[in-house]
Amino acid sequence: MRRILLASTCLMAVVPAHAQTTIETKRTDAVRTSTVKAGAPDAIRITTAGSVTPAGGTAVTIDSVHAVTNEGTVQVTNADNATGILAVAGTGGGITNSGKIIVDETYEATDVDKDGDLDGPFAAGSGRTGIRTAGAYSGAITNTGAITVEGNESAGIWLGGPLSGALKTEGTIAVTGTNVVGVRTSDITGNVRLAGTVAAIGQGAVAVRLDGAITGALVVQGALGATGYRTTTAPADPSSLMPTTCCRADRRWSSRATCRAGSSSRCRQRMPARPTMTRTRTGSTTARKDRRR
Repeated sequence: MRRILLASTCLMAVVPAHAQTTIETKRTDAVRTSTVKAGAPDAIRITTAGSVTPAGGTAVTIDSVHAVTNEGTVQVTNADNATGILAVAGTGGGITNSGKIIVDETYEATDVDKDGDLDGPFAAGSGRTGIRTAGAYSGAITNTGAITVEGNESAGIWLGGPLSGALKTEGTIAVTGTNVVGVRTSDITGNVRLAGTVAAIGQGAVAVRLDGAITGALVVQGALGATGYRTTTAPADPSSLMPTTCCRADRRWSSRATCRAGSSSRCRQRMPARPTMTRTRTGSTTARKDRRR
């Protein structure tokens, strides 16, 4: 038997690193890939020591075919319609987040009626997004870091157009507010991997919303959760869950336990009249008539 051995020669060459502009300090102004290099376009890398924290708008805008890598912090606070990283339609290059993207607010719910739980809306502002594409985008989008968004009608990752590339999230995404979405997609030509944690909290909250076709594999290996409750832990005192039947001295409806412990005379004055029962017989059938006091 004749054996033919195929040998190949490996040619090694030194390939220069891809050009990129590195942000290693705190910047309070927004940056754009089209002008980040002294007015010229370039890729952007935010190191662990770097941050981009403008007062409003979009922190990092991709308006050319250049990649953005965040290892540090991208943050916008107390601004409506704000975005951490925004890709303009028709751009590409790839988006990678291994650091923190925070689009939040200083609003905090309070216990207005002093009944032991928080009152009011989950969030005050609106229209906030961690990573967003505003149209067709070419390149992989990867999140292995943390994305935190607080605001109504907001999202952690929102693909506003078709994606040509893989979508992968293996970090954490937390979004709080009314009608929020953890991850929202359009058509994707590539694989989708949903790992890590995606949590959406608020009325009408959705963890993951797939609005388009996926040409590739869809892998779900993470913890995806959505709830309209502030907490999913049962209270230590079950009496706080008792149905409302009377009111306190301050004329607010309360539970039976509070009613018994409070001013019973005033409570009785405010309670709706209880129906009384009278019985009449018609043949062998007993009929009940409700008569209010």
